[in-house]
Amino acid sequence: MLWTSQFLLSCVSAASQGRGACKALPDTPSWPSQAQWNALNTSISGQLIAPLPPAAVCDPTLSVFNNASCTAVASQWSVSDFHAKDPLAVMQPNWEEDACLPVTGVRCNLQQYPRYTINATKAAHVQAGVNFARTHKVRLIVRGTGHDYLGRRSTAPDSLQIWTHNIRGLQWHDAFVPQGCAIAASPAIKVAAGQRMFEVYEAAAAHGMTTIGGQDPDVGLGGHLTGGGHAPISGVYGLAADNVLEIELVTPSGEIKTTNPCTDSDLWFALRGGGGGTFGVILSATLQTHPIPAMAWSHFDILMTTPTRQPFWQAAAYFHSQLPQLVKSGLMGYCNISSVSGLEPSTPLILGAGVWILNTSKADFDAILDPVLDHIQANYPVNVTRSSRYEPSFYDWWKVYSPPGAVGTESQLGNRLLDEKALSLPLDRIADNLQAAYPDLVFLYNLVSGPGMWNAKPPGG
Repeated sequence: MLWTSQFLLSCVSAASQGRGACKALPDTPSWPSQAQWNALNTSISGQLIAPLPPAAVCDPTLSVFNNASCTAVASQWSVSDFHAKDPLAVMQPNWEEDACLPVTGVRCNLQQYPRYTINATKAAHVQAGVNFARTHKVRLIVRGTGHDYLGRRSTAPDSLQIWTHNIRGLQWHDAFVPQGCAIAASPAIKVAAGQRMFEVYEAAAAHGMTTIGGQDPDVGLGGHLTGGGHAPISGVYGLAADNVLEIELVTPSGEIKTTNPCTDSDLWFALRGGGGGTFGVILSATLQTHPIPAMAWSHFDILMTTPTRQPFWQAAAYFHSQLPQLVKSGLMGYCNISSVSGLEPSTPLILGAGVWILNTSKADFDAILDPVLDHIQANYPVNVTRSSRYEPSFYDWWKVYSPPGAVGTESQLGNRLLDEKALSLPLDRIADNLQAAYPDLVFLYNLVSGPGMWNAKPPGG
């Protein structure tokens, strides 16, 4: 699920080449002189900045120290929008080694952050940054929103950062055909690198359409797309990588290039899921859109009611064993297993889920899900609560039930893909596997696969 655009210039290790370090470091002869940095700044009209992390105001050894400002930063630390708008903040501070936290009196390790940032607003700014980093062998990273669960190079010491947040623009196309392609026209929206998903959804909805974007409104374009990009409706329409029609980017050589299914097939294939920024810095992408679907949905909880957890894991195992058939029926959603309170082994567990099926009635939806929940309630010592309803518009539902996720906490995710074979084991085996995987905090799983993903026919293959 990813979500920042990043870029890494290729370099050959010293061990393989028998020569010095491939990246320049500050305070060494290889590092660009101040005159060279000034020349870069002039070439991009003053867009080179050296920002401090937002919590620097809490460090009493820095000139920006201010108690009131520190309190204000602390109050916003868990707000996704606050981090998305800052050139250095990331969702989880552990990915920057907790280098600067909003705690009065705690010193910041400024060496953990990029030395300079290009506040890019157009392609020429990105191009200049790529060329400068390549010429001077400076480590280059690219940041979009900081919405990154895996800490992939969206922060890096001793680097030049390109911040794409302010490359803005949304352009609607009633009938878009990629350059040089002889394929059927389709409604699409061209999205600049700095736009966030709530803006994309809103612009598409003005035309009665939606696209494949993140569940969280603050997810950005580049990281989501180049990570494959799952969405709340991917089970029907496929991944973001299946729904992109054209991409504009700056390549490692500094070339501004437009690629699509009909040009540079290797680069086109690599960009759609090949990893954030691995093959270039995305400037914009044109995304296929779909009519906004209706949906029926449910929220349900399965709560442990026994002194020991084993019966709960048996109930959870049964639910998981039914997922292959539920997903084939069109079910999608997001689920979690967590402790009701505290981390003690005796603390009750709860399986909570929000699930939906597109373009179906509430009655038909209930007929698919209710037998599973009824079986759990009748056969296991747990308490099942549920509610369901029909929504005529996925977009209207998304606006209400998809607030930005809480950020600013220590978090590190491990990931597993569970296929039908894994969920068809005996229930005892599934229960044991779930219990072994549970980290005593929260177990998240996304039901984002489905027939639309399995049978996707992305442009260009």
